[in-house]
Amino acid sequence: MRRTWTVSCAAACFLALLSTPARADRPSLNGHTFVSTDLVPDAQVRTYIRNDIGYTMTPEFDYPPVVVRGDTLAVLNGSLAYALLGMEYQNAIRDWIAVRASIGLRTRLGTQAASLVNEGVNVSSSFELGWLVRLRETQKTALSLSLDVTRQTLTLIDLRQFTEDVIDGDPEPRLIDNVPMIRTKAGLRLAWAVSRPVGVTLLGEGSYGEAPHRGESDSWEYGLGASVDFDGHAAWGVPIGFALAYRESSLPVITEADHGKARQTLLRIAYTGKPDFMVALDVMGLLDRNNAQVKPVWSGGAAFSLRYYF
Repeated sequence: MRRTWTVSCAAACFLALLSTPARADRPSLNGHTFVSTDLVPDAQVRTYIRNDIGYTMTPEFDYPPVVVRGDTLAVLNGSLAYALLGMEYQNAIRDWIAVRASIGLRTRLGTQAASLVNEGVNVSSSFELGWLVRLRETQKTALSLSLDVTRQTLTLIDLRQFTEDVIDGDPEPRLIDNVPMIRTKAGLRLAWAVSRPVGVTLLGEGSYGEAPHRGESDSWEYGLGASVDFDGHAAWGVPIGFALAYRESSLPVITEADHGKARQTLLRIAYTGKPDFMVALDVMGLLDRNNAQVKPVWSGGAAFSLRYYF
């Protein structure tokens, strides 16, 4: 896996040297200009840079009661906070192929004593290198292939396990653990201009590589996504766009726990007055099964995103 990572980096650098000018506008088909989202990426080859920052939080919920010698002492409650930060650069080498690189940082931590002890503090940092290849483009549709190699590190601060190790007399209790992970990923992206105001983007991908658990064998995982967008400029002459996106993944990205799929939703409200620039506010929802509750936990919040095509 590490040799694949090195070869991929070298190939990307070589291709970047062959770069030629590309279209400097947002993706469009048949008179419809798409309102791109970070959750379901573009299907068309473009050069752009983007960054986003966001925050979500769960409502308060109960953890299992504390039991000592058969007596129930208390039922503890708490909540979780999620934060994200991401940056991506994609360079269209030709009008049919682009190379891209992105970095991401995601955190999850308990906001109260009970959730902090039960869930700890988890930080996921990643670097992704990938390619986007146009397979077919018609007047109303565009189909592309994406290939990616991702290097991710999970930093886990497990207060509960550390406390249990100390109580059990473990000579080397571990508070912080760093779990490295390298995975390869391939997927298909489809953009469809339903009409001048309405567009649809679909995503399907599979990945293979190291699992986020020490000692476990490599695993296959999948991801699916869909986005429906509405261009207010085409409908009303108003430079505002909307997008509703959904994505689910079988691979946990924040924790080692794996109790089911993680599902994300996004409602984007964007300023679209410039053909090469977009600023957006996202209302986000996350249904996360990877937690100490072994049941879904919902969180809601917002994100701010900037994207510039050149």
